Amino acid sequence: MRIVNSVLGDATGGRWQVVCNYSRLMSQCGHAVLMLLSEKHLPDLDKIPAGVSVELIRNRGHYDYLAAWSAGRRLRDFAPDLAIAHCSRSVALLKRATRGLAPVVAVTHSNKVKRLLPADAYLPLTSHIEQAIKREDKVSPGKPCFIVPNMIAVEASRLPPVRQRHHPLRIGALGRFDKVKGFDVFVEALGVLRARRMPFEAVLGGCGIEQQRLTERARLLGLSDQLSLPGWIAQADRFLADVDILVVPARSDAFGLTPLQAAVAGVPLLLSTASGHREMFEGEAEALFCEVGEPLSTADQLTRLMKDPELAERLRQAAFRRTVSDYSETAVSDKLFHAIESINKYYNKYN
Repeated sequence: MRIVNSVLGDATGGRWQVVCNYSRLMSQCGHAVLMLLSEKHLPDLDKIPAGVSVELIRNRGHYDYLAAWSAGRRLRDFAPDLAIAHCSRSVALLKRATRGLAPVVAVTHSNKVKRLLPADAYLPLTSHIEQAIKREDKVSPGKPCFIVPNMIAVEASRLPPVRQRHHPLRIGALGRFDKVKGFDVFVEALGVLRARRMPFEAVLGGCGIEQQRLTERARLLGLSDQLSLPGWIAQADRFLADVDILVVPARSDAFGLTPLQAAVAGVPLLLSTASGHREMFEGEAEALFCEVGEPLSTADQLTRLMKDPELAERLRQAAFRRTVSDYSETAVSDKLFHAIESINKYYNKYN
């Protein structure tokens, strides 16, 4: 097949990695892939997989008809069989650019689905998002919809060995400093641990609009000597190699890559009960869960992991096995290829 793979809105971190993964796997499988990207992605072109073509367009939003015309002109010679859109802006522009000549497939990177509904088919990350699409799509409820979770490179035989835990234990969290990520909850939970006189060190990697507020709150809680904020983490594997527990306290998360990275690194996980997290791993068996937005719940679950190394070891091994079986590139690429081939067949039977 000839496949357009597009992201025209904001795409950094995990979303950009997913877009590139799709292109690489589809190209390796023999499909001709054209990445249609915003000009803002010019600095990221060194990360484009080998063998994949690229077109850059300037666009100013969902209703930029000039950008849609420009995209259509660029795609005319490529003649795509399928167009994959990784954001609502891509859905809007590709629907106008392809003019019905190829189905537009929306990949759902968040729990917000309304602006993706004009797509011809959907690739939700979780069953929770799948159900949200079906509730919202009153016009064409029979559109093809296939769950395709995020993926990560991992070998079944590479479970990291048991590591000597730091003394005191080192607790980590990382990501974009945005309120939805819940790092304020993380800082407050560390304050609870300090009040309980539990020894620990903590590191919060990342940057963003919440940085000043997080730094000031940590100071007021007396955490200046126990919590470090090293800035944006370019290499997550190095960060994870130096922590004993990873906390992902997000208020909302569709299906983040960070928990998968931690599972592959062999780090026990404390996740929030955000819907995406609950579908990724089984509570008490593969990860511990804390209530969304609840510092006390987060501190209580952290205390369990800190005091029970056997529990932490059992969880990290189970999370690794789950990641290999359900979220490895091999497992997820099978689902992806089945989905795009099924969507292509469904579309072609009407042409």
